[in-house]
Amino acid sequence: MSVNDAAVTAAIESFRSASLGPTAGGSWVEALENLATATNSQVGQLIGLGDHAAIPFNWMTGLPAEAGAEFLMAGGGDSRINSRVRIGARAPELTVLDDTDFTTAEDCRRTPAFGDWIRTYGLEITCLSPLLRLDDMMVGMAVGRRDAQGSYSAEEKQAYAAIAPHARDAVRTQLAIENQSLGLVTSLLDALSTAAFVCDGAGAIRAMSPRGEDLLADGRWLKVARGRLTSRHDGDSRRFDLGLAKVASGVAETMVMRDEDSGDYLHLEFSALPGEHRRFGLSALVVARTMRQETRRTAELARQLFRLTPAEAMVAAQLAAGRGPQSIADETGKSIGTIRTQIRSIFDKAGVQSQLELVAALSLD
Repeated sequence: MSVNDAAVTAAIESFRSASLGPTAGGSWVEALENLATATNSQVGQLIGLGDHAAIPFNWMTGLPAEAGAEFLMAGGGDSRINSRVRIGARAPELTVLDDTDFTTAEDCRRTPAFGDWIRTYGLEITCLSPLLRLDDMMVGMAVGRRDAQGSYSAEEKQAYAAIAPHARDAVRTQLAIENQSLGLVTSLLDALSTAAFVCDGAGAIRAMSPRGEDLLADGRWLKVARGRLTSRHDGDSRRFDLGLAKVASGVAETMVMRDEDSGDYLHLEFSALPGEHRRFGLSALVVARTMRQETRRTAELARQLFRLTPAEAMVAAQLAAGRGPQSIADETGKSIGTIRTQIRSIFDKAGVQSQLELVAALSLD
């Protein structure tokens, strides 16, 4: 297919405005979509690659939200599995590589899970380049399409090469803005009375609340391994890493961990930071709340009896323990308005009109 010069110009302009955010009419998604259009591709991708197959962020247009998490689980960020990562990581910045430079077919045979991912999402053909090398991460850009479309032509690669420097400039600008945003996020966390962590998509901690520091020091639940936040227990670490990967792809996640010695529970919520903060280095907000065994049982009872959501069930259990709305808001890090809305929903579903009636309904008086 031929290349449209207007489409190339549109991609360049969209990268120039992407780092300045919505107030300037910029969007990274739009920029990657325009990159894909300009190069006759199905997918546009911007990815961060760290040590030990870590992927701080991975944005791919034209694919379902779960594709990013599945890419991580299939070993897509591992240079031992994916020759695109291995060879691309060694290339100079802005070098344009295509599928003739890689051993993708052999990669797929050697690692069936990775091969399934490539075939499922039709990314047999690619064109990519490293954009920027940092102390702890390399930022790369790529486009991809199905095998049926054939390899990239010289004209398509020239279009990609014309766009790449502007994408690199946009990444540099965005990272500078993020460094300023991190200071604001850290200040906000310092005011929280709950355990919270701001991480990148690979789990590297960028900021944490004082209660988060206490939770790490406690040593029962979480630890930092190779610079990344994860579960202290190997049996939970895969679920923890998957929760972070899903958030990096735009999917919120929750999980519960249990301490066998005390019987207590840790409830984790993985969510994306607000749009103005969620870019490259800042991706996921992890909120952690400990819950005693009896409180956990009450939450499960409330959920089953009244068909509450998991979040409502936790609030119901805290109400049953005598906590007030403000205390619950302080503990969970949510606004008092959110907690009051959840309490109204709980009362409606339980058919009660007060906290005392809820306790009675749960047979806890």
